[in-house]
Amino acid sequence: MSSGPLPERVDVARLFARNGRIAADLPLQRLSRLVPYLADPEGHAEVTLHFGLDAEDRRLLSGSVTAELHLTCQRCLRSLNWPVSSELAMLVFDTREQLDKLLRLQGISDMEHDVLVLDEVKGEVVGDLAGAPKEGGGAKSATAFEQELDIQALIEDELILSLPLVPLHEDASCSQEWNSLKARTEAEEVQAPPKPSPFAVLAQLKKGGKPE
Repeated sequence: MSSGPLPERVDVARLFARNGRIAADLPLQRLSRLVPYLADPEGHAEVTLHFGLDAEDRRLLSGSVTAELHLTCQRCLRSLNWPVSSELAMLVFDTREQLDKLLRLQGISDMEHDVLVLDEVKGEVVGDLAGAPKEGGGAKSATAFEQELDIQALIEDELILSLPLVPLHEDASCSQEWNSLKARTEAEEVQAPPKPSPFAVLAQLKKGGKPE
């Protein structure tokens, strides 16, 4: 199991071949797409990943991501701590054709896990491209070449998906000023006299009277 800072990219084929494990920290400041959502980008995400096989010998990337994100409450505009604890479990395929073939063989239209198709994400093929003719004829199989995966982007996606639609404290945790304003507004709404119906005013005018 490797530990330390999370690498930006990993060699997927090699990690699966070695039943690889990664335990690493990912500084939030490195996540340029996540940072704009944060009130404070300090801190890091703790990442554990396992590149193994499931019960049916399919490549399964599993693990967890934990972090505490510092957001801004949209009610009181103060800091809001948002804990994240997300479990990962996704079947990994080199190509869409591999996935479609498995689905046809199993006679199902959906998977019990999330699916990661390497040639459809931010990956990079190292060496000869799959299917490219080699000198002397023939071609490399889809599993014979190295393919790197932007693992940092994958974790960043997971953190962004964990964000609340509108960050809000519980009412009791918001600023005292907000709670006081809310109470005053609710009291004024209760005490305010009811507004006359516009239809009642129109009927009064038709009778030649003055609206009350």
